[in-house]
Amino acid sequence: MSLDATSENTTPPAVRGQPGKRSRFSTLIRRVRAALPTVARLLMGLMLMLGGWTWIHRADPGAYLAGALSNVLEKGGTVGFYAPFLRSVVIPNASLFAFLVGWGEFLSGTSLLLGAASRLAAAVAAFQLINYGLMGGWTSLAFHGVFVGFLAASVYWQSGRILGVDRWLHRRWRNARIW
Repeated sequence: MSLDATSENTTPPAVRGQPGKRSRFSTLIRRVRAALPTVARLLMGLMLMLGGWTWIHRADPGAYLAGALSNVLEKGGTVGFYAPFLRSVVIPNASLFAFLVGWGEFLSGTSLLLGAASRLAAAVAAFQLINYGLMGGWTSLAFHGVFVGFLAASVYWQSGRILGVDRWLHRRWRNARIW
């Protein structure tokens, strides 16, 4: 056996649990875990932005909203405690709510796509989706709950800091909680 260091491989083999050493599998899992909330954020942003765009450019969004809500209330599809709110507050002010829905969806979707103040945008979008779910009944609430879960994952894992403006905003203002 030679004592020459250049002729032998002196690098120790990677040992499981050794600090500073990661296996390829754990690196892959870490990257996928970071990418999934980002993909969910981008898809939700696109969906909300396009939905808001159609609301903004609808011929008479207030009349459309009032008609759609009247149909839902006639069929009895809403969650019980939410129906009186729709009858007494939303339908009489349908044009205001249509404006809020359209611009809320469009701006929160754009913000999610850009990754700018994505936590705030995800909170606004989740509030809207919960209200859509309450309007559509328990089945609709479960359906919209899946999207709210995507938004919650996006907030928890701070996906705006991956492929987003939040990365630079966080560097500038570290104590702000919305990025």
